[in-house]
Amino acid sequence: MKRFALRPEPYPDESFNGFLLRVGKLNCVFKPTEILDCLGIQTTAASGHSGWLEAPSRETFRALERRLERPLESHRVRFKARDQLPWLRSKHRMISDLRLGFPRICPSCVSEQGFLDWRWGLAVTAHCPKHERLLIENCPSCHKKLNWDGSLLIGCPDCEKNWDDMELSRASEVTETELHLWKEMGSESGDLDESRLRDICLAISVAMRPFDLIHERVKHCPSLTGHSDFVRRAYLLLESPDMNASWRKQCHQSRKAVRFLGTDFVEAPCNVFSAHLEQNWRGPHEEARRNDETPAPKHNFPEVTEYISQSRRDRKLESKGSSGYRYHVTVQSFAEITGMSMESAQDFFRGDALIAHKNVRFSRRRRFDLRQFRGVMRALPDPEDSIEIFPNNPAFKKHLTTFGQLANDVILRRIPGGFSKARGIQSLFLNRCRFEKWLTDQLFRNAKRELKLEQVTEALDCTTQNVRDLVKADVLKWAKSQNGKPRVRGRSFCEHVMLSARAR
Repeated sequence: MKRFALRPEPYPDESFNGFLLRVGKLNCVFKPTEILDCLGIQTTAASGHSGWLEAPSRETFRALERRLERPLESHRVRFKARDQLPWLRSKHRMISDLRLGFPRICPSCVSEQGFLDWRWGLAVTAHCPKHERLLIENCPSCHKKLNWDGSLLIGCPDCEKNWDDMELSRASEVTETELHLWKEMGSESGDLDESRLRDICLAISVAMRPFDLIHERVKHCPSLTGHSDFVRRAYLLLESPDMNASWRKQCHQSRKAVRFLGTDFVEAPCNVFSAHLEQNWRGPHEEARRNDETPAPKHNFPEVTEYISQSRRDRKLESKGSSGYRYHVTVQSFAEITGMSMESAQDFFRGDALIAHKNVRFSRRRRFDLRQFRGVMRALPDPEDSIEIFPNNPAFKKHLTTFGQLANDVILRRIPGGFSKARGIQSLFLNRCRFEKWLTDQLFRNAKRELKLEQVTEALDCTTQNVRDLVKADVLKWAKSQNGKPRVRGRSFCEHVMLSARAR
């Protein structure tokens, strides 16, 4: 195997893809496949990526050493260590691997330095801090997507115009968080705060779908036009109160189809995002969110379907511009919006009260369209003959049921009642006598069950010792313990609750 005529050394911050392209370009071989052919190897691209992302394997470096005629083991170790950084492999982020399979560059840096920085290929970077410009994945001249090619180190592979001859984008403000992250990634330790990284990944997904409630993991970043601009917007969502105020206001326009459910549902994307953050960011801080005295500057919030998982894709929604995704809710996100417990929220959707999207009836991740609630909101009963019932009513715990179960029965017309006009689905109006009878029926449905000790203490709002005293007094009766944990007979508990009610 002949040696290459020009045999460069890797730069400290150079990406491995970029080094291979630079070796090829200096020896008049520009395409990745041709470069690998010259080395006599097959591609060893990293898995899980749509695009080219070459892994620094021993085989590749042995071939490089033969063609460059010098030892490269120290460089291989450095490239390998960067390839296996722990925060690149975390299973807890929404983007499970932060590396991009498509090229993104700073044209000014390429012109000045002649190599591709490895940090440009990470999903969490938006800018080149040196020139304070957004990284580009499209040619500023012909607007075509950049491809992996040795010509990237000179200019656009398509229009062949040099980077120096192009009019580049104007300066863009780099946030403190991104600047700090850039420096941390460039340090030798490579240690990053993963909770902060998870927040950034969440913000990127939210920036892509700002009016949705559901943001599922994406295995890798799609080859997306304007990726850097979305990442820039994600940092602003974390740091800028003005951006968050503008987002909140635009939710009222983009989610107006659920306005009948109240402000909590209209502004839910902002509130759920803030609740899921692991650190205290200035942008979505409570005081900043609620400050409506100063009009917020207008920011545009586009949406892209590339950040919707395949399992959620729907041809009908896609053909209508994908706005329907904005109104999808899971049981968990419904609980977060309403403040209900998960048990109560699950009861809310039992049976055929609302149709699950794509008929996913038994999945823990069932999805429902909030607009369906318009069909179940009916005229209220006579206010003089009814009481308003809230989810935190202590009677639900005492009778071993939930507000969600009551709402489910009202929706299915098993019991006459209606939702509050003022509070939407977050309270119910029901005749007092019917409500008390419904509670009794729910209580005796549980009479055949054996109850956990925690259920009893929670229902009676008492301590474990109080329950033991009631057992000693023969008011409650022990059932057969399970896994060494005591249980109470359901019949004895029901009788005790009924007697207590009569005694009042």
